[in-house]
Amino acid sequence: MGFQQERLLGGLRDLVAATGEDDCLRRIEQQAAALFPALEAFVRLEPLASVEPLTTADPDERTWELRARGRLLGSLVTAGGPAPDEVAPLNAFVEHAALALDNARLLDEHEHRAQRDSLTGLRNYREFHEALAAAVAGTNAAGPAALSVVVLDLDRFKLVNDRGGHAAGDRLLRATAAALTAVCRASDAAFRIGGDEFALILPGATRSQAALVAERAAAAIGRLAGSAGASWGVAALPEDGTSREELIGVADAAMYHHKGQPQVAAVLERGHVRRRLAVASRLATRLTALRDPSAIAAAVVDELHSAFGYYLAVVHRLDSDGVLRVVAGAGPLAESDADFLAWEQPVGSGINGRVARTGEAALIHDTRLDPDYLAVDRRNDPGSELTVPILVDGHVWGVLNLEQLATHAFDDDDRLLAEAVVAQTGAALHRCILIEEVESSFSSTLGVLCDAMETRDRYTAHHTDQVASIAVSLARRLGIDHTRLRPLRYCALLHDIGKIGVRTELLTKPGLLTPEEYGEVQEHSVIGAALLARIPMLAEIAPLVRAVHERWDGAGYPSGLAGEAIPIESRIVAVCDAWDAMISDRPYRPARRPADALAELRRAAGSQFDPRIVAAFIAARRPGKRRR
Repeated sequence: MGFQQERLLGGLRDLVAATGEDDCLRRIEQQAAALFPALEAFVRLEPLASVEPLTTADPDERTWELRARGRLLGSLVTAGGPAPDEVAPLNAFVEHAALALDNARLLDEHEHRAQRDSLTGLRNYREFHEALAAAVAGTNAAGPAALSVVVLDLDRFKLVNDRGGHAAGDRLLRATAAALTAVCRASDAAFRIGGDEFALILPGATRSQAALVAERAAAAIGRLAGSAGASWGVAALPEDGTSREELIGVADAAMYHHKGQPQVAAVLERGHVRRRLAVASRLATRLTALRDPSAIAAAVVDELHSAFGYYLAVVHRLDSDGVLRVVAGAGPLAESDADFLAWEQPVGSGINGRVARTGEAALIHDTRLDPDYLAVDRRNDPGSELTVPILVDGHVWGVLNLEQLATHAFDDDDRLLAEAVVAQTGAALHRCILIEEVESSFSSTLGVLCDAMETRDRYTAHHTDQVASIAVSLARRLGIDHTRLRPLRYCALLHDIGKIGVRTELLTKPGLLTPEEYGEVQEHSVIGAALLARIPMLAEIAPLVRAVHERWDGAGYPSGLAGEAIPIESRIVAVCDAWDAMISDRPYRPARRPADALAELRRAAGSQFDPRIVAAFIAARRPGKRRR
């Protein structure tokens, strides 16, 4: 039984590791064939083409619907039906396969959104730099070949916003994107790289050919309603440079020369673009490793404040009671107010509330002129504000709020940066939710695995759940880092899993064990660790399970570890395991009174158990404390 459960867990872990929808489909097929070979493996996965139940005309085939979050995604078809002992594992596999497939599709969608400018649909400035670097590398590697880049800037775009508002500016930007797409060949790519800045990458085009494309694009933009035209610059590889930076620099210089602006303006603007790109790049790296919403919010405000020195950069979360609450903040205002993190704001008031209600960003040039602005102290209140909604799975999760003391401190480039940042933030937060769902589903599977112990030792199945609950509570009391709670919980749940390899008559023997029998039971630590080490998602738990029966004084088993050499998770589980064992009925003795069990823990502190952990455990059970 243990081997079958191990294979099932390994198969489910393989599904969770899928990198996209196509990869997930391939893994479903492979794991179905590997786990259930008697069913002649996996036949086909039908795509979502109808809301009707998926069926098959072959009477020898069985259809298993793949449903996740109330949606029918397809079906798994097997030749014949499973054996009685395979029904539960197959149902578990189908349930996890559907969830993994749905998660893979959602992650693909987020990746697509992270690459696109939300207003125009063009690929964004991060994609521009990455695509140009790849194109340059590919062209250089292929030998002598042509590659050109075009940068364009809308002339007097600020007047469009000043006269017609941001709605008019947005219309012109969308029309510009359409015009650029229309002049591109199939091999070309168009990007929006700034508030009113665009770029084209033209593989195989010489400088003269690229100039013709740029002229056609500028002419098309000049014919748009409200447009004052566009300035452009061209650079070609290899004559203008052999690197991404050199091509961008030459194209930028040519564009600003076309505008008639001093070269220093181009240099300053390029520096600002690079700084925005650096923030987005660093955030992408930092957010990938984070699984906690608070840590994600802290990384976002830290990067923004460090790069641009905002008076305030803050992330608010919209809670279910309709109140915006601070998750993380950075900047002088956040640092000077000790109660800043306790700030609460009803969603029905303020600029942040308006953005959360409507889902529309707000760029406030002068806060004194906005009727929704909530004044606190006019001497220290910000003069301008930029607030952008954070969307998670299409719903407003919260807002990113940026503030500066001066008025007119933000422009469309800042708004574009903020929108790119919240797109990354929303994707990272959604990833947290998806991972949490997968973890929850995986925990359910572990529960099934633990329940399998009940057929051999009815005491063990209930015992592990109790130990896990007490261990996590004790770890929080000890101040253990939250990242270690997951392995701790799994260690507590699985610390007895090695008893699968111990004879049933020893586990249920009513009398005391002989030395030989006790030695056989002790082997369950080694058996359990070896079993878990072969499951990728649980490999890190294996050494923790192996060390649960080590002693503080080094007289434990199986390795004779002592003191701090024993993992802290194992030491916590050891105390909680002993407590629950003492207050529970066993085959060979009745349960002890809680007071006697606590006395025994005190006696064994410093010899069998870590004295600090025992002290914390006993303190949690003093009169007036909540008991478990």
